[in-house]
Amino acid sequence: MNDFFDENNEDNESIDFLIERFDAMLSEDGHYFFDVEEYEDLVDYYLSAGELEKCDTVLRYAMEQYPDHSGFVIRQAQVLVSDNKAELALQVLAQVEDADPSNADIYLTKGAIFSQLRRYNDAIQEYNKALETEEDHSAIYSSIAYEYENLGDYTNAIKYLKKVLELDPENETIIFELAFCFEITDQSDESIEYFTSFTDKIPYSKFGWFNLGVAYNTIELFEKAIEAFEFAIAIDPTFSSAYFNKANALAGMQHYRHAINAYRETFEYEEPEALTFYYIGECYEKLEEFDSALDNFRKAVTMDENLADAWIGMGVCYEEMGNIKAALRFIRRGLEIDPENSEYLATLALAQQHGGYIAEASVTYAKAIGFNSLDAGIWLDFSNLFAELDDYPQALEIIDSALVSLPDDASLFYRKSAYLFILGRTREASELLIKAMSADKDGLEAMFEFAPVLKRHPLIIDIVANFDN
Repeated sequence: MNDFFDENNEDNESIDFLIERFDAMLSEDGHYFFDVEEYEDLVDYYLSAGELEKCDTVLRYAMEQYPDHSGFVIRQAQVLVSDNKAELALQVLAQVEDADPSNADIYLTKGAIFSQLRRYNDAIQEYNKALETEEDHSAIYSSIAYEYENLGDYTNAIKYLKKVLELDPENETIIFELAFCFEITDQSDESIEYFTSFTDKIPYSKFGWFNLGVAYNTIELFEKAIEAFEFAIAIDPTFSSAYFNKANALAGMQHYRHAINAYRETFEYEEPEALTFYYIGECYEKLEEFDSALDNFRKAVTMDENLADAWIGMGVCYEEMGNIKAALRFIRRGLEIDPENSEYLATLALAQQHGGYIAEASVTYAKAIGFNSLDAGIWLDFSNLFAELDDYPQALEIIDSALVSLPDDASLFYRKSAYLFILGRTREASELLIKAMSADKDGLEAMFEFAPVLKRHPLIIDIVANFDN
């Protein structure tokens, strides 16, 4: 049986009607007429539904009716890939490539298969072949860029992402992908240069301004970041991410009340998120408004009980309010979520120290260092645990251990020099102080903050006075 439909009606047939006709043909063991596009639509539908046997059936009929149509061979390869038969799919494509070398879909399909097989260089080679026969280069450049990312070759990935944006400057996905590549390679200056030029050419690109602001935030040029975010907001007043990152910049400038207002503005344009409440709480914590901080931290953990930072934030607030038992309870709750976080462990150790649990604090500091021996701040706090007990030999021993991991850290030189002066080992202390000042003269204030009595030490006064001479 052959069914022929008026050409003008074919475009009006829904996929459901095509499926019904095809199933009817199978049940009758007949041969209906389907044009090429209808067969392709059927294969695409069954492929997306994961019905691979039905795909094979459609393709068998399609290739019988249109034996010279390479598009069905390409779809056969796609079905084989979905059935975890990638190598067989490549063999199938190799056969049709010789017969139809100008068909870009062949090379695009091969490229996708090679990518799945993690043969990224081969994928790039196929995509480059597709460029020779396909007029729309934008999508192909994107695919090449992603393969270079898979190879860890971000220089070439950036090159091809830029090519995409030359052709399609409004491509939001590619703008953010390019920004990501700049970020992961620590190319903040290059990112700023690119997005400055990009926004000069396309001044109404909210995503261009947004990523320029993110790049400025990364290098702590907060005022410039805020200016960029405000341009993005001017273009789209509902751009919640721009408000959020503007708030981050304001917090970085310690403008905490303005930051709180900016965080809250995001609630006007998107559903409140736990992380936003956490950042609001952090701002209140910096303002020492601990009740308001706790209120926002509680909202954060109500929305996301696994947001460890918010539990830690509550612990810090309770510690500042003098409730050590509550502080320890909430800090430990955060550690249950992230037990190897050295910062959380250091926070717990400090709370234990303030609560008079010295032995426990010592163990916790040691555990924190076990997870991260390159954090000078943890070593300094650990040594200070014993300095506050006037056990300077033990404090000095900890700093010496720290210098094994961080042999060039000026903050450790200053602290060791302070301990040596306190212990009366002035010659060693003086030599180390000069070494510390040579590495970072600004660190001297931190030493005086730790031990104000040293400001009046005659040897230190003399060293400071003669340092630049």
